[in-house]
Amino acid sequence: MRKYFKILKIAVYLGILLPPTILLKKLRFPGYKAWPHWVHKSMCQALDIRVKTYGHALEGSPTLFVSNHISYLDIIILGHIIKGCFIAKRDMIDWPVLGYLSTLQRTIFIDREKRTEVHSQRQEMQDRIKGGDSLILFPEGTTSNGGSVLPFKSSLFGVTENYIHPMADEEGRPIELMVQPVTLLYKRINCMPANRTNRNKVAWYGEMEIGPHFKEFLRQQNVEVEVHFLEPVSRNLFKTRKELSAYCQRSIERKMVERLRRTPE
Repeated sequence: MRKYFKILKIAVYLGILLPPTILLKKLRFPGYKAWPHWVHKSMCQALDIRVKTYGHALEGSPTLFVSNHISYLDIIILGHIIKGCFIAKRDMIDWPVLGYLSTLQRTIFIDREKRTEVHSQRQEMQDRIKGGDSLILFPEGTTSNGGSVLPFKSSLFGVTENYIHPMADEEGRPIELMVQPVTLLYKRINCMPANRTNRNKVAWYGEMEIGPHFKEFLRQQNVEVEVHFLEPVSRNLFKTRKELSAYCQRSIERKMVERLRRTPE
């Protein structure tokens, strides 16, 4: 019954929030960018996902938020607490529900296999930043088991290369790109500490199929998630994207290890 009740809540929330979100986006009504965040928040509530935040997401300037990646659930979790657009693999657009929600949040879909599109994709990301948008990046390029951080792909930080020295917007004002590492952890599942024996109920990785995994997730009573916003830094502090990538990975991994030590494996 729990599974069907969650599905009912999802349908009700989407039925109420999706029509105005779609309309406001089409009309480009002032404030329309905030509506997808309400949709993601409602999805967390429908799925009994409780999010605890530590620190604050940087606001007021274009920011690249860099997070570890554990599950498709990360999208709705970060989607309602960060005012930004995701950078995601192109195949995500075909995911049921989440794929469509990601388009409403103006996700930038990239295809790393098509080298001919690398320049245009990077240009789109930089144009978004110049337009005042913040971006959310998962530089592992895939999902992990939630107990560790996979190596970051420094190539995904290519969007930052033109910001080694501040650029100027259309009015001549300097644009300094800020980068904020974010550590995401699933801490409790069904009121029990998350560990290597039960973490796969939320972590989606390897060869897992999304349909069966989501059905199993719907049976869970509740999930508690921690999102840690770490110290933001200027892109100008790093000579290369590899240095920036290594810094973000160390920062995110350090916080994950610190928090996991408080939870017996």
